[in-house]
Amino acid sequence: MTSNNYISDLTFQEYLQEIQEKHPSLYELLDPDRIEADAIEDYLKELNALSWEFEDQDTGGRGLAWSQAQNSSNSRRVGMTSLMKWFSPDSGETASGETPGPALRVLDVLGGSGTVARLSATLGNNAPTVFTADISNLMISSCRAHDLPYIRQSATRSLFRDDSLDGVLIGYGTQLLSPQARQLAVLEAYRTLKPGSLLVLHAFEAGQPAARFFDDVVHPYSRTGHPHEHLTRAEIDGLFADAGFRDMRMCDMHDPFIVEAPTAGEARRNALMHLYSAYDLCKISGSQQDVEAKLEALVEETLGPISVRREQEHYIAEVPRTALVATGVKK
Repeated sequence: MTSNNYISDLTFQEYLQEIQEKHPSLYELLDPDRIEADAIEDYLKELNALSWEFEDQDTGGRGLAWSQAQNSSNSRRVGMTSLMKWFSPDSGETASGETPGPALRVLDVLGGSGTVARLSATLGNNAPTVFTADISNLMISSCRAHDLPYIRQSATRSLFRDDSLDGVLIGYGTQLLSPQARQLAVLEAYRTLKPGSLLVLHAFEAGQPAARFFDDVVHPYSRTGHPHEHLTRAEIDGLFADAGFRDMRMCDMHDPFIVEAPTAGEARRNALMHLYSAYDLCKISGSQQDVEAKLEALVEETLGPISVRREQEHYIAEVPRTALVATGVKK
């Protein structure tokens, strides 16, 4: 990507022209002052300076492996569907209601290649409209290739208008943000939400099994490592309170990896190799046989045993994982 390009082969002005034509409901929510030409030139330099971990291997990143592993949204369908349900007005204490309809416009702040948006599109008439945002050129270029509404921006400096969004999701990557960036991201969520609308924050709680998987497996064995601190309940509570959110709720959410195959053995192996590919665990071993054995032991030590069950004509392997979900309403 050349220095004057916003994503892939597009300048920012070309990007605006494209989404004005293809995704006008996103375009109309952008803040004219924040997308002014001089402001965007400096903003793009900032994005390019910060983004590396989920770019391609030529920058030392593992973005290509992650993007390819997310080509199907089914592996995280359970958790992502639950996150969409939190935005329903009748979600209750456990988000057990229906998903809201397409009139509800949600910004996925750490949206990567658009996995949540693609999952939402499979939910039919009850699916909210999801705008995917990410700092990574590679991730957002992949999102664009899926013809989804997208924007390349930082979690800490949104290009959306004040009071414009029906919902904001900060999930599947909150641990990648520094403590200062987390606060700025929550403040930006508050600024861009309509009064009475909801922020949903998804995190892997410090000290819990999912966080230990990142610390004990992803950090030592992935291409990039994972030198990031996970959030605590007290930190999340403080982030919401300092930003001004009311009616905060916090609960644990079932968020497993689900993989299917024709046989029980294949399902188990596919689940392990999905984790290997998604997190680019290239340092774990030199041979695939050793990878499977070593990774299964590490998964059991951190996340717990992989379970396999039969459903009709195929088998389902489930890697257990629990996430922490917090919600708050803008005053």
